[in-house]
Amino acid sequence: MDLIADAAKKITERLVWNTALKDQAGITKDLAEGKDIEEIYGLGDAALFDEFFCFLSHFGIKNLAWKLEPKIKKRETDTNFLTVFCIYIMRIIAGCPYFWNIKPVLLQSQPLMHLVGFNARQIREGTSKRGLRKSLNTQIEGVNTPVEGVNGNEQKSDDDDIAVIRGPVCPQFISFFISAILASALELFFNKVISILAANSFFPKHIRAVMDASEIESTERCVGCGKVTKEKAPELRRRGKRIRKILETVFGFKIWVVWDSVSKLPIAMRFTTIEVGDIKMAREVVQQAIDNVGDKVKIVSLAFDRGFIDGVFMWWLHRDRGIRFYVPAKNNMHVYEDALSLTDSGIRARRERERKIGRGKNSSTVIDRWDVVGVEGLTSAGFYGEKGSGSHENSNSFKPNLINAVVVLHDPYKENNPGSDTMVILTNGPVNEPLGTYDGYDARSEIENSLFREAKQAWFIERPPENTKNAFRAHVYLTIITMALTTAFRTWMDQQEKLDQRGKETGIRKFREKVRQENGNKLIVFDGGKYAIFDAYEIVILCGRTVRSPRGVPERIEKKDILIKYGVLRE
Repeated sequence: MDLIADAAKKITERLVWNTALKDQAGITKDLAEGKDIEEIYGLGDAALFDEFFCFLSHFGIKNLAWKLEPKIKKRETDTNFLTVFCIYIMRIIAGCPYFWNIKPVLLQSQPLMHLVGFNARQIREGTSKRGLRKSLNTQIEGVNTPVEGVNGNEQKSDDDDIAVIRGPVCPQFISFFISAILASALELFFNKVISILAANSFFPKHIRAVMDASEIESTERCVGCGKVTKEKAPELRRRGKRIRKILETVFGFKIWVVWDSVSKLPIAMRFTTIEVGDIKMAREVVQQAIDNVGDKVKIVSLAFDRGFIDGVFMWWLHRDRGIRFYVPAKNNMHVYEDALSLTDSGIRARRERERKIGRGKNSSTVIDRWDVVGVEGLTSAGFYGEKGSGSHENSNSFKPNLINAVVVLHDPYKENNPGSDTMVILTNGPVNEPLGTYDGYDARSEIENSLFREAKQAWFIERPPENTKNAFRAHVYLTIITMALTTAFRTWMDQQEKLDQRGKETGIRKFREKVRQENGNKLIVFDGGKYAIFDAYEIVILCGRTVRSPRGVPERIEKKDILIKYGVLRE
């Protein structure tokens, strides 16, 4: 698919968005009076970004973005940081596979650059002459022939429609400012945005959170990256009776995210190099999540994977924070064997659910089955306490803290992987309804699919503007928060557009379809720093011509009707 067409498709899918001043009445009056205007374009993607920027302004997030401005010696430029920020957010939403794609997709798009504050001359000629090389052309038989420059890049002549739109700034300009944002500023911005969303009820009042860490891989040449050598589990090789373990060295970074699986929004995040163990940042990111949601929202439970098993951390969640945790035990732990041995005396629960697979004639119904056992008061988790694991566990006076467990005898995963180990879920909560504990942990898988995999494959979180630690950090934070804001925006639009009838598809899909239908015949007019949006026939009528039967309009429309519609005249 064409790069620009693909970006337009992703913008439409992720939004349905304004930094130029809208002056519908003023420009309507100017057109009716025969005054000249500067620019006119098909509406296209500009309409999609218009609503999103209004959403950011409504909740004060655009003003908050000013605090990201790096404290560096500025080059001579009239371009402010908020404009740079908006362009980079547009890059993330447009899904440009590589950073340099922003030039043809965004920087050379006149409607989009108008919306972030540039005028027609700046978009065509640039805001400065820096980096502009003289076009090297030779005349061969009366035709301008482009000559290859010294760096191997072909310099196009002014007769090329693409070459004459230089763009207001170059990609390196955007990269320079984004990569210079301080780590402390990014963390503060992220946390403030989450606090705004929490204060405006984008989260449920009681959050059943999940926590996980994910690697953000880079190349070995990345400045400031970490590295870790680990076993390449999927590619074990058998030679005779031996299994050869393959080791690989991975370079890059790691992020920790606390996430709400109901609202699909992150609650807190941390970023560091890839070699740092999962447990190292666990308490810090959970405490940040608690601070971000404030008093209006409460985190009542937290599900996490085996990499976060640590008795001190789990005890802190239980005693100091009052948070119920769900974590699978490792199969070499005493508490794991203890739980398996007590299944016959535990609290057993079973469940069956039907679901359809396939479509049409090929569809069929399968039945998923669960069989779990709750085991209470286990004393074999000596590590679970203020001191964690250590020699104190061997003391005669040592009294272990009790912990509960749910043994998963059968579930859909076990059905498909009969040779896998039996899972034992540890929790500090009650297990008299063991399926509730199972469901509490099972939600953890959603963060991998809905956040991490989506961020890497569709949002290109591993494609920063530069191959440096600072650029990776800025890109990762801005990508995760942009994903959160687009999710919150869709929720907001659902609330605005909700239909009364339950069960019917509503909200953003309905709005997107409406926008696609309505924008096909609309034009956006720019005049100075102002803009207005018209139906195509309205501009023709305002310019003094007659449109006999405008599409979708039941009556004959005159200039006076349009002036009344946009508030230039009173009825």
